[in-house]
Amino acid sequence: MSVFDPGDKPTDIGDERSRRTHALVHLGQAIENEARVVAEAAAATEKAASTAMWLGASLADLAAVTGKTRQAARKRWPALGVVHRRRLWLANHVDDIRWAVRVLLDNEADITVPDTSIFAEITDLDASVGRNFDESAVHEEAGPADRWFALDRLVDVVLRRIVDDAVTSGGQAEFAVFGARGVVGYYDHAVDKPETDSGLT
Repeated sequence: MSVFDPGDKPTDIGDERSRRTHALVHLGQAIENEARVVAEAAAATEKAASTAMWLGASLADLAAVTGKTRQAARKRWPALGVVHRRRLWLANHVDDIRWAVRVLLDNEADITVPDTSIFAEITDLDASVGRNFDESAVHEEAGPADRWFALDRLVDVVLRRIVDDAVTSGGQAEFAVFGARGVVGYYDHAVDKPETDSGLT
């Protein structure tokens, strides 16, 4: 940070010029700190809003907490629309996703991928989803919305990698990859579709 020294002032007493320069440097540092704190607080607030949305909150719910309108919440956190669409689609397709996963795992031996460890990850994620989306499930993950993050990763990362990279010799293995590709395609279509205001209420 450059040092700003406005020079001597007619009313300076003693070393007041150097004290003033030091005070101005301190002011500049304080402004930088303030900006950093504001940015960190804004990021934390946006993360809290996103978590609430992943847990099923609507823009109306956020507006009730913030004291602003739904439109203000949408403008402040534009990424929440995508979160809403992802969460809504995932919530309505848990069984479809798990079916696609089971068919893939049943035919794992006939599906060739560059990194076979992906099947271990898909097994672990599917087990986590099975536990955490059961009707009697209670929160057991590190974060309040981790069950949704796991389900989203299962589709958006793991299944996507498989359908992008998999090679089969046909038959049931090809059917398994085709089913997974359908899930990923349906997810992409739903996530990319703009929502109306009523869709976030």
